[in-house]
Amino acid sequence: MEIPELDSYWQYVEYWSSVDPDFPSLREGDRTVSAKDFEDMTDQLAKAFINLGVKKGDRIVTILPCGIDYIFTLIAAGKIGVILVPMDVKFRIADLKRFLSHARPKVIVALPGSGDHDIIESLNALGTEFNETKKILVGSSEFGESFEYLLEASFDLDEGLKAAKLNQDKDDGALVIFSGGTTGVPKAALLSHENMALMSYIEFECFKGWLGPTIGERRIKTLVNLPPSHVGGTIEFIGTGIVGGLEMIVMDDWSPTMTLEAIQREKILFMGGVPTMFAITLSLPDLDKYDLSSVKFAVFSGEKVSAELIGGIRGKIAPIAINGYGSTEAGSEVTFTEPDDDPDRIAQGYAGKPLPTVKIRIVDDDDNELPQGEIGEVIISGPLAIKSYFNQPEEDKVGFTPDGWVRTGDLGYLTEDGGLYIQGRKKQIIRVGGYTVLPTEVEEVAIKSPDVAMSAAIGVSDKIYGEVIWLFVTPEPGRKVDEGKIIALCKKELAKFKVPKKVIIRETIPITRIGKADRKALRKEVLESLENNNSL
Repeated sequence: MEIPELDSYWQYVEYWSSVDPDFPSLREGDRTVSAKDFEDMTDQLAKAFINLGVKKGDRIVTILPCGIDYIFTLIAAGKIGVILVPMDVKFRIADLKRFLSHARPKVIVALPGSGDHDIIESLNALGTEFNETKKILVGSSEFGESFEYLLEASFDLDEGLKAAKLNQDKDDGALVIFSGGTTGVPKAALLSHENMALMSYIEFECFKGWLGPTIGERRIKTLVNLPPSHVGGTIEFIGTGIVGGLEMIVMDDWSPTMTLEAIQREKILFMGGVPTMFAITLSLPDLDKYDLSSVKFAVFSGEKVSAELIGGIRGKIAPIAINGYGSTEAGSEVTFTEPDDDPDRIAQGYAGKPLPTVKIRIVDDDDNELPQGEIGEVIISGPLAIKSYFNQPEEDKVGFTPDGWVRTGDLGYLTEDGGLYIQGRKKQIIRVGGYTVLPTEVEEVAIKSPDVAMSAAIGVSDKIYGEVIWLFVTPEPGRKVDEGKIIALCKKELAKFKVPKKVIIRETIPITRIGKADRKALRKEVLESLENNNSL
């Protein structure tokens, strides 16, 4: 079945509602939403947001897991030209203050709590700065109207919604995803409607190519279980399901056993994730007890992969294993490998060839294009790439070339046939299980301890997570640093994936000539120590 190329997600919701109104677009536990209900309920929510005074260009922040309520908010915001800013339910007070201060949202839609995180308590701790921000909770009226009320109340705003839909352009900002920054502040990548819709459309067309006529059957199910604050969660998982008109089996969190049970129960055709997720799945001692015969291919990206991991995926999970490369700014995927590509080649950094509309160049430090085979920075151009960051002109200067190409911060080279190899990165970001972490995010929390004089965080290679965080600290004169207290402080202030795996206490930390912690020297020291089996 041919799918039209539309400008936004909300237009696809309306398209599939007209094509097959009774199709179960969304399922989460016992909750099922038909294609027609998907359109109607997001219209209702959009009118509720208009009633709250939200207008084009305003921001709505979500502190929600992957779920139907998040997907409703995503589509409703798009219908009225509002910029959605998804934040992870794992974000604690320090994270929220940093991100909310930049987003300046008109509305926050949140859960009351998640796991051991009392989100209401975190919101109350934000202080008077956000008193004017309307807070809407799912399943609670703690701050007034609940999310459920917005979905049920009657708002006579049909004309207002119609006008809001007409007052849009495909280049309008629609989504902010925070990623690692070059200046020590998380970058707010501003994705347009076109960035999102076209990326999902191209990816779905790739799926069709790998599967042939199978995917032409409308009753295809897909798992949606990545955090929406991750570009893969909103664009690749949710977006591809919306564009393809798939039946999305929505799960509020990822776990290997829940994923395997869902695949077996629902006969899922394809699955995706970061390599860490597949590594954890393959490590399960009882993996063979699950029937995964329905899975035809698996897509992974976000971290370097080994030939052994690819072989494990192909042998035990899916016969076709596809590696992708992309970034929040350049396009969640800008290259894909092919089903028959050699695992050893992929393990050496091969990321495949550019997707349609994507242009890739390799440049030196002065933006001069380098010849094939020579390593330099990978820069990207095309309609999948963002045009700017949200209200961060300084990051715009650093993150883009003068002619508008996205600087990925990754090092690589191109082959004669246009293939891309990734060989490392220039940026000082740490990638933990597909998440990006700025060293400064961890360091700033550590130095809140009165015992710590200086701190430096680095990423250390890990077989499961790709990288984990090691934190080096020096004590204040006359004080003693307790590793357990530093870990506890980080757990209180930061999302779990940002908490150091190890705290190393030393008298000194190497510094650069301008007086900053020399993370490069620390990383080299750690690498040499690990190679020689020495302890730090």
